[in-house]
Amino acid sequence: MLTRFDSISKMIFLFALLFGPSDGSLADVLSFRKCTKVNGVAEACNLHLNYFTLAGTHNSGSGAYGLMYWYSGVLAPSCMVRNQDKSITQQLELGIRYFDFDLAHISESSGDWWEEGLVLVHCNDNIGCAYSRSLKRALLEIEDFLGRNQDEIVLLRFKDHAETSREYIRQHLADEVLSIFQSSNKVKINPDPNPRLGDAIERNQRLLVHTNGGYWMRSPFNSLRQVESYRGAGGTSSCFSVQEIMDAFKSDSYRVKDDRFPVQVDWYFNSGLCLWDLAGLCDGTELHKLVEINKRLVGEARRPINLVMIDYAGKGNVRVSDIVREINEYNVKLFT
Repeated sequence: MLTRFDSISKMIFLFALLFGPSDGSLADVLSFRKCTKVNGVAEACNLHLNYFTLAGTHNSGSGAYGLMYWYSGVLAPSCMVRNQDKSITQQLELGIRYFDFDLAHISESSGDWWEEGLVLVHCNDNIGCAYSRSLKRALLEIEDFLGRNQDEIVLLRFKDHAETSREYIRQHLADEVLSIFQSSNKVKINPDPNPRLGDAIERNQRLLVHTNGGYWMRSPFNSLRQVESYRGAGGTSSCFSVQEIMDAFKSDSYRVKDDRFPVQVDWYFNSGLCLWDLAGLCDGTELHKLVEINKRLVGEARRPINLVMIDYAGKGNVRVSDIVREINEYNVKLFT
């Protein structure tokens, strides 16, 4: 004989089965929750990812765990190699939802710093790779944050790497990432490169992982396909102009107009001063230029910026996440 509690539970289950995610799987039913907002933006649930914008950090793990070291164990100069001074959790709390991770590996553990397996690095053709802490640490911070914030979506990009680590990355990256998220009860990886945001939240598939062609990855990872504004510019007295970014996109106009390719604004310089000082040229009120860039892109290509990447998140008095929210509120009005 069913108790009143059993009856109510059964009704909730049947309602989720009928009105929940479309494939009707048991796992989806059990994780189903109603989407009301995405990354703090109301009415964004019906947007697909390619009509939404994520605030991101460049070389997200480079400095997230403090000072960095060369593979030899010698301290690396922060002026040249450190792009962040906030932990992964602190970056998340600042509104960062897009993480750019460069990778290498350590063959065996040694002391308190070196941990065997995949590690976060900053690689440069001229100076080599400076080493941070393990990738696992960063992934566990992201898993914990997403478990506590169930309306949030995060994208990871694995793009650059130490050439000497390519085969190791190819053989171990999938297993190292999946070992955390396949068994996680906090969040799952979304295999769709361009999901409807509401579906991602309702199915709890709120983590997306994109990798470049340097190492093949099996599902649920996605191939990195994006248009970047990056041109390797040196620092001047301020950050890029709106026109400079638009000109960069015009040089790749075919892909910009194809919404299968995420559009990324690289909002940082890479030479001329220490990275900390270069970041100061592109934060603060300079970030408001992104709003105009987004409007120009919508007007010329009928699509918004998808990704913004900066150094030293939280350095200036204006947060990139606040600017991105303004952009998304504009996007919602246009595309829903």
